[in-house]
Amino acid sequence: MLPALVRLSPAPRPYAGPSPCLDPWWGASRQAVLDTGDGFHVALADGPRERRFWIEGKRLPKPGTPLRALVALDDDLDAQVAALRRFHDAVTNPAAPPDLTPYQTRMLMRTLQALDAYHDGANTRQTAEALFGAERVKADWYRNTPLRDQVRYLIRRGRQLMDGGYRDLLRLSL
Repeated sequence: MLPALVRLSPAPRPYAGPSPCLDPWWGASRQAVLDTGDGFHVALADGPRERRFWIEGKRLPKPGTPLRALVALDDDLDAQVAALRRFHDAVTNPAAPPDLTPYQTRMLMRTLQALDAYHDGANTRQTAEALFGAERVKADWYRNTPLRDQVRYLIRRGRQLMDGGYRDLLRLSL
């Protein structure tokens, strides 16, 4: 079993149960369930957000059934606890914005790298070489190329973030 996959089990009968906001089934507009024989892999989605988990048992519990987390005391304990924390956050705060896409993450990283280069005194071409490699810059560096425009944009965007634009990112995550 993958350590980052949250493992759940129906709670014993006398258990008081979670509040409605802790129901992992809540708000799912799409679902996929795979019976593994000893449990069920479940993927739930509402819009761009997705929750994946595994539920122990021969039958799939009904939505609203109190569940408990299963955490193995092994070498993957930290990964399991981190996955459980992310899962809990997704269930208790369903309105939170989705995580950055890989493209957005890459662009933000490049923006910060371009800002660092700018502050270290690198010119636009040197920044491009640091971000995209000397070979690509040698092949694509002339007056109005998309590569040159992108590097200029990254530097400009980095300066905007530094001058308070980062607050917009923070507002999206609150």
